[in-house]
Amino acid sequence: MSDDELYVNERYKFDDKDKEVDEFNRHAERVKLAQATLAKKHSLSHPQRVFHAKPHGCLKGKLNLLENRPERVRRGIFGPNGKASYNVLARFSNGVGFDQHDLKPDVRGIALKIFGVSDHPAGAEKQTIDFLMTNSPNPFGRDQEEFVQFMEANVEPGFLHGNLLGFLFHHSEVRKLLLKATLRIVRSVATERYWSGHAYLLGPDQAMKFNVQPSEDAGIEMKDEDLKGIEALESGLSAIDDEMERWLHMVKEASVSKLNPNYLKEDLLNRARKGPIKFILSVQLESEEDPASTPIEDGLVEWEESVSPSIPVAELVLDRQDEFHDCDGLRFTPGHFISDHRPLGNIGRGRIFTYQASQEGRHAEPAEPAEAAVFGK
Repeated sequence: MSDDELYVNERYKFDDKDKEVDEFNRHAERVKLAQATLAKKHSLSHPQRVFHAKPHGCLKGKLNLLENRPERVRRGIFGPNGKASYNVLARFSNGVGFDQHDLKPDVRGIALKIFGVSDHPAGAEKQTIDFLMTNSPNPFGRDQEEFVQFMEANVEPGFLHGNLLGFLFHHSEVRKLLLKATLRIVRSVATERYWSGHAYLLGPDQAMKFNVQPSEDAGIEMKDEDLKGIEALESGLSAIDDEMERWLHMVKEASVSKLNPNYLKEDLLNRARKGPIKFILSVQLESEEDPASTPIEDGLVEWEESVSPSIPVAELVLDRQDEFHDCDGLRFTPGHFISDHRPLGNIGRGRIFTYQASQEGRHAEPAEPAEAAVFGK
């Protein structure tokens, strides 16, 4: 990108595009090293994702635009030149780069692959774009360098081994965000709310963040014995006041729990068999009155609902497990975008480099799946 291609409230780190890109290239090398280290530590036959390695399911469905969405958000795939409905693959996952018990403190993610999108007027060649979200409103870093440091701290397989503890000690704002996201037991990935973290374009001259939240109360699907086990753990956590002690207690209890270590996958697929899983996709717009309250270049500042309320734009309806593949070989990346939805900020620009490095390291499928092959004609 040239300077005039930056969004109005974007700034290159160091005020220099070349220096920023040089740092992103160094980040890519650090991702490959972390990936190789994780594979060695966990005796993997080949490297996996550095984050979100453990999947819970890959569901097929539709992203149906809401007819009553406001005019100011009718841009890009939500605009009048788009489609009323898009085919979607949704991959649900845990956050860390290795397999662990679902009870252990972790963030959860949903990655959407949206098919049949055009970067040009109707009739042009179609492509896929990816919307990636976690159940934390913010990424765990002010910029991409800080997030890469967080990644490296997570290469240690457990909180007690020091690296993550040391990082969090010196990064208090990240620590607060991480504890907020992980200091609770997630009963189902189908009932979580997920956010994009950093900003994206919404058309050529507007910035947005997006999120999905369940469109209706899905109820409890767990087995009675599993539900009792989780309720007992939650009761024990409520009696512990100190946040770090609660965190460590969750790690310890998960290690000895008899609960199915893959209960989130079991719950998700059981729900999908019984009926559609529904979310509402909303966007938050950058504040025109006070852009500093919705910053582009500072990932640790949350766009508060009181400043930028979520505006519903579409319903996500996931109604079947994907029989075509399990999504694990696919590339879900901010690098799959159209010009109206380019990822913004140092983190958004930098993730394109680090995701590509991770995908090359794990030998991800080089091409996007054909829509007809996944969904039929």
